Amino acid sequence: MKAANQLTKELKAFAQKQEIDIFGISGVEIINAHARKGRRPMDLYPSAKSVLIFGCGMADPFSRGWVYNGKGGAYFSLTSSELENRKWKLMAFLRKAGYQSFGGEMHGGGMLESGLRMANIAESIGMGYIGKSNLLITDKYGPRQNLHFLATDAPLLPDTGKVENQCGNCRVCQTFCTSGAIMGDGYFHARQCEAVINCSPNKMHHTRYVNTDCDMCLRMCPKGKLQWEKEERQGTWFEKLEKVNKGEDK
Repeated sequence: MKAANQLTKELKAFAQKQEIDIFGISGVEIINAHARKGRRPMDLYPSAKSVLIFGCGMADPFSRGWVYNGKGGAYFSLTSSELENRKWKLMAFLRKAGYQSFGGEMHGGGMLESGLRMANIAESIGMGYIGKSNLLITDKYGPRQNLHFLATDAPLLPDTGKVENQCGNCRVCQTFCTSGAIMGDGYFHARQCEAVINCSPNKMHHTRYVNTDCDMCLRMCPKGKLQWEKEERQGTWFEKLEKVNKGEDK
């Protein structure tokens, strides 16, 4: 077995090679300390030593979309599909190195019901900070990324660090939130957001088979080096609300 520092270095290099856009490693201790009893790594995966938090940046609103499968009547997420693919590659790397991996459920169960959000774990190891929108804000993508996780018994070196909150007096996400869920004082009304984005009229239908949620908190946030181009926003709530904000349309 390789030393922890060498294995960690090789895993991070592998993740970068697999085009995993953001990647971090957390020790299980912090999650054990804050998650609900019965849903902690020590309860679910007793031999786990580390939790990988990784994500895909979203290039444009379409990549954020939900695609109708045409048969089962359900939708699947484009970015979730990408993350699932990368998860299996990380599992294969760890298996080849002689270690097991656990969890990584995309649609509920495991860490997703632990009571501790992946975004909060990511913040605790310096991958970004939680903004007023309650989303993880990273230097490259702002809030425009999806996160996934994988627990493992590999002895990896956890990341450390802290990124200071840079929202300041900015209230853009609160101003353009179609549900009023972003309070601007650090409180986010998750149920209210969910109720609104799940209403069909508030979805953006790109085609008969592809739609996206309102996503104004993603579209409008000025943070991140990579922004969604304005052309991608035409004909959406962004264009309409931008005119309202400028007093061009009432």
